[in-house]
Amino acid sequence: MKRTFLFCILCVLALVNLRAQEEPLGDPEETFPNDALENIWDIDSLFDDVPEEIPEIDDNAPINLRDKILLEASYGFIAGFSPGWSEVPWYNGNKDYDFILGAKMDAKLSIDLPLTDNLRVYNSFSFSLPDAAVFSIKELYFEYNLKDIVFFKAGLYEIAWGISRFYPFTNLPSLIPQNKGNLGDSYIFRATIPVGIGGFELLGMTRGGFMGDPTSPQFDEFSYGLKYNLAMEAVDIDTGFLYHEKLPVRFFVSAKTTLGNTEIYSEGLVAVSQNNGKDAHFSGNFGFLQDFFKGKLTLIGEVFYNGEPDTVWWRPETDLLEKAAVDLYQGFNSAFAFVIRPGFLGMRIFGQILYTHKEESAWLVPGISIKPNNITFSVSTPMALGRRTVPGDRTNYYRNNTDENDRPFSIILGINFSGKRRYTF
Repeated sequence: MKRTFLFCILCVLALVNLRAQEEPLGDPEETFPNDALENIWDIDSLFDDVPEEIPEIDDNAPINLRDKILLEASYGFIAGFSPGWSEVPWYNGNKDYDFILGAKMDAKLSIDLPLTDNLRVYNSFSFSLPDAAVFSIKELYFEYNLKDIVFFKAGLYEIAWGISRFYPFTNLPSLIPQNKGNLGDSYIFRATIPVGIGGFELLGMTRGGFMGDPTSPQFDEFSYGLKYNLAMEAVDIDTGFLYHEKLPVRFFVSAKTTLGNTEIYSEGLVAVSQNNGKDAHFSGNFGFLQDFFKGKLTLIGEVFYNGEPDTVWWRPETDLLEKAAVDLYQGFNSAFAFVIRPGFLGMRIFGQILYTHKEESAWLVPGISIKPNNITFSVSTPMALGRRTVPGDRTNYYRNNTDENDRPFSIILGINFSGKRRYTF
C-alpha cells in the first residue's frame, strides 16, 4: 500500500509538470540570456570547468536496484555582486562601470522507489526563488532489469556522451536543431546491453525543439542513436551515431588512456548531410589531463577543430544553474585550464582560457575560492579578450559577458551555500 501511494504521488507530479510546460520556451535569446545576472549564477560552473578528473565516458550506467526507498533532499543558496567595466581597465582609460547584485535559492527533493526486485521509479522536483514560486519536475523515469541481460530506462532525464569538458561536440544527445526556439526537456528511452568488457546502448529520444508540442512527443519527431563501449585495460573506446530526419547524421569515436601519470584523450566526429549524402564535415580534438604533487595541481589542455558551421549544443542544468546553450566556433579552438589545491580551507586557485582562432577572441576566467564546510566564498574575473566586434554582434566570446552596456569585463564576488541529506526507509 505504501509503495502504491508513493507511485500515485509521482504520477500526479508528472501531470502537474506537463501542464506547466504547455507554454513554449520562446526565443533562444530569451531562453539563454547573456546578462550580468547569469554570470553570477555561473560561479559554480567556473569550478566545474576544471574537473578533478576527466569523467567516465558513460556516467549513466545501470545501477543496482535497491530494496529500500531513498529520499534525498538538497538545497542551495547563491548570492553575488558583480561590478563590470565597459573595457578592461588596465588597457583603457575609461573607468565607467555598472554593477548588479543578485541572489537565488533552490531546494530539490527526490524519491527513489523500488517497486519490485527488477523495477525502480525515480522522481526529483525542485522549488526555486526568485525564478518561479512553483514546483517543477526535474527528472521522472523508470528502470527495468530484464534478467541482467538488458537494462531499460525511460522517462524525463538527461544523458551525456563524450569526454571533453571544454567542447562537447561528441555529446550527440545534446544536439539542438538550428533556427529552433523551443528548447525543452528531453524524453528518452534507452536500452543498455552489457557484452563482455563493454556493451551497447540503444537510444530513442526527443526534446522541445524537435517537437511541435513539447507536452506530446510523437514518434516521427524522435532521434535514434547507438553507442558501443569497449573498456580494455589499455584504452577505453566509445563509438556511435545519432540520426534525426531534420539533422545531419553524425558518427563519432572517442578514446582515452593513461600513460604514466598523464591521461590523454581524443575524439572524432563526421557529420553527413541527408540532402545529398556527400556534404560531410569532420571535427576532432586531442587533450590531456595531468596531476602534479599528489593532486595539488591539475593541468588540462585541449586542441579542437570544428568542421561544422554554427553548431549549437545543450548543456543540462545542475541543481543551482539554469540550462545553457554551448556555441562551438568553426575552425581551430584551443583550451587550457588549471586548478591549485593548497590543502587548507578547501581553497582552490583556478583559471581557464578558451580561444577561437578564426574569430581571434578568447574567454579568460581566473579566480579563487575557499570552502571551509558547506559554504563557498569565491572571487573570479571573467573577461573577453581579442578582436572586438561591434556592440550587439554575438559572433565570438564577447557574447559571454555582455549586457545592455556591452561590457566584456567584470569581477564576481560570490557566496554559495549548499548541502544534501539522504534518508532510507
